[in-house]
Amino acid sequence: MERKATTIVAADVAGFSRLVAQNEEEVFGRLYDLRQSIIDPAVKAEGGRVVKTMGDGLLVEFPKPEAGVRAATTVQRALATHEADRPESTRIRFRVGINHGSVLIDGDDVLGDVVNVAARLETLSPPGGICVSRSVRDMLANDPTLTFSGQGMQYVRNIPTPVEVWQVLTGVEGDSPDQEQRRTDRPSVIVLPFDNMSPSIEDGFLADGIAEDVINALSRFRSLFVIARGSSFVYKDRAHDVRQIAQDTGARYVVKGAVRRAGQRLRVSAQLIEAATGQQIWSDKYDRDIEDIFELQDDITRCLVTGLTPEIGAHERYISRSKPTDSLSAWELCQKGLAEIDMRTSGSFRNAYGLFEAAAKADPTYALPHALLGRVHAVRIYSGRSTDPQADVAEGMKHATLAVQLDDRLELGHATLAQLLTIQGREDHARSALARAKSLNDNDALAYSVQTYINLFQAEPDTHEMEAAGLAAVRLSPQDPLAWSFYWMLVMAIWLRDMDLGENVRHYLDPAARLPGAEAFVHIAVAVTALKRGDETAARRALENALGVRPSLTLHIIKHAFHFPKWPVLVEGVAPQLETLVTMGLPRD
Repeated sequence: MERKATTIVAADVAGFSRLVAQNEEEVFGRLYDLRQSIIDPAVKAEGGRVVKTMGDGLLVEFPKPEAGVRAATTVQRALATHEADRPESTRIRFRVGINHGSVLIDGDDVLGDVVNVAARLETLSPPGGICVSRSVRDMLANDPTLTFSGQGMQYVRNIPTPVEVWQVLTGVEGDSPDQEQRRTDRPSVIVLPFDNMSPSIEDGFLADGIAEDVINALSRFRSLFVIARGSSFVYKDRAHDVRQIAQDTGARYVVKGAVRRAGQRLRVSAQLIEAATGQQIWSDKYDRDIEDIFELQDDITRCLVTGLTPEIGAHERYISRSKPTDSLSAWELCQKGLAEIDMRTSGSFRNAYGLFEAAAKADPTYALPHALLGRVHAVRIYSGRSTDPQADVAEGMKHATLAVQLDDRLELGHATLAQLLTIQGREDHARSALARAKSLNDNDALAYSVQTYINLFQAEPDTHEMEAAGLAAVRLSPQDPLAWSFYWMLVMAIWLRDMDLGENVRHYLDPAARLPGAEAFVHIAVAVTALKRGDETAARRALENALGVRPSLTLHIIKHAFHFPKWPVLVEGVAPQLETLVTMGLPRD
């Protein structure tokens, strides 16, 4: 098949099913009349051709973007005038998506990603509106008759990478479809070129390299829309106001940075700014010796990414907590659910599950809620809260599998599958799912945490692999809400290796217990180690902390809650200390 560069316009009727349900014959008759009187003449006037019709939709080809945009604008405005006298609920209004690029020619048909993206852009358009790709916007940026509004980077179905979306303002557009608005509500981030504060031009290349690496690393987090380098680097060497950048690109967060060299020392500073308000959310600086420049660049990039992503997540959860639940989007419902899970109580787990279910209902095409629902079922088992592990595994697998089907590039879906497969004793399948998660995002701390659990559930755990994975999770996300669990799995690695819970685990156990969200069994371990060294005061305090976290905790729960092979042996090894805790107030049953 041959290829050619062309402009593709995809259009369909907004609310077509609703209109047809009211009066099918009338709607098709009106569409035919509109084709003859408005649509076809506008297409012909700009040198276009209708490639095919699909019920309420059209696929049209134009030689150049300006022709396609002119024809679409003419049609949208003419339709608005034509339908103005009708009640709002019966008006025919089109949504339009336009893309430009190389397509495959198959007779009279056109094929390829350019066509697919145009069709997805159409779904993001409001009734009466036009959405275009970055390539179309760039080719028409200097046209004084057109006004563009940046809609940011948006993920669309069956397209593996985010698409940068721009809206051509027609003056007659309505509100965006509710579901599409919910689908595209994830936070968008623009990483500006880092300023070179050194006199050397070579340091400018390093500053650009760090910014570009941060863009690439952040783009692997499916929870974020990251503005492409081509869009962010237009602000290089220009004075800029972050609020104007937000308006231009649709970004919710702006990352700014600077590079300064003094001899063989390099300092990189960075800031995370909420674009709409200009408020600084986070900042940090990193000092390094310059030896291997590429290794230095990788190290700085990793530090920046592991600093930025938890702060964005924490800020999103803070925003979602301050809003009433019935006004939240699918993304925000997920964030509010994650905030509930961080509390680690039975009530918060129930609340989180309800919020994730609401998110899945709000947007049935969104994978994240299902990945999180699957994760809740896995966490119930890993935390010893499950009263029916088999049922939790079955329900969790259903949601995790659906998450992967909806979005095969969501690392959390694959990591959750790995957790659930591990519980079933399917180590090979679990490791395959984990490898997929890591290949999608090797900066995701949760993937390394899952690796520790895979070892935990083996008859003979590889404690060295387990410890290395736990340390990687801590290094990647030291401020993570789950950081206590990263340290706890390091405790488990040493406990399994030495078959002893005492001073040998203190360097991991103490930070696990200090961090917010630590589960009750972490505090029980602190109490056990305190008793072993003869500190009854510390043991009583740790027991109080455990019962404060989980008032229903009993000795029976501690002995029987966990389902990995070595747990009975580990519990037997601390049986005297557990009996002492019973005398201090731990209920037996």
